[in-house]
Amino acid sequence: MSDFDFISVNTIDEALDVLARPQKVTVLSGGTDVMLRIHDGRLEPSLLLDVSRIEELKGIKEKDGFIEIGAATTINEIGASELIKDNAYALYEAADVFADPNTRNRATIGGNITNASPGADGAPALFALDGEVLIKKKGGERRIPVTDYIIGSYKTVLEPDELVASIRFKPCKNSAFIKIGLRKAMAISVETVAVALFLDENKIITDCRVAFGALGPSTLRARNTEKVFVGYTPNEETFAKAQEVIAMDIKPRDGLRGSREYRFSTAHVIMERALIKAYEK
Repeated sequence: MSDFDFISVNTIDEALDVLARPQKVTVLSGGTDVMLRIHDGRLEPSLLLDVSRIEELKGIKEKDGFIEIGAATTINEIGASELIKDNAYALYEAADVFADPNTRNRATIGGNITNASPGADGAPALFALDGEVLIKKKGGERRIPVTDYIIGSYKTVLEPDELVASIRFKPCKNSAFIKIGLRKAMAISVETVAVALFLDENKIITDCRVAFGALGPSTLRARNTEKVFVGYTPNEETFAKAQEVIAMDIKPRDGLRGSREYRFSTAHVIMERALIKAYEK
């Protein structure tokens, strides 16, 4: 483990001042992944910045027609939120199957998407919910879609002087999340899917969003598959069409937790189950 300095701050402005320094700064919030990466040498910061005491980065609220989640809000807090359960059930379900209770109590939603693991449980739900990330730096800020924030395996667009402040999305009454893991507890995803639907008064799908985890180098939106369902209802015909086009959207790889063939063969199955679950909610 390399030597590094440590600073704990109480406000976003203090954090941005530190991030503006000409040092290799690593942000620490929950620490469930950062400390492991430092310990095994994958991460060698010059300075570790603890933002876990910043209250401005915590909490879940409704604001300007959006559900807004502070980046330092824990997965456990998301899983316990009635606001999330009622308006973003896919994210609620993702939080419920996230690692184990101890990890959920420390891991944060901002850390989960910034780590950008292909199997991150929070990312597919936020992709399907069309989430946006608020990023701050000294003297400015920007807001970008979550789908543009994660750009590859363990890669994001976050610059060294920037801090993720919050994630927001519009409420969605019809969404669902399904995870395939090798065991019930502490399971890294073999594959995951999140679905968000918007329906008209006749229960026709007016907007469909499907996102997969662990079926490509990073979390991905299945945009060709989504188009199959818009203007229709879930039925044998639409599912058959979706099975034909889903190969255009996913890029499964062989891995220790599942072969490419297995992931390919099960992707449309879990997508159909999640879509029916979201539609009937």
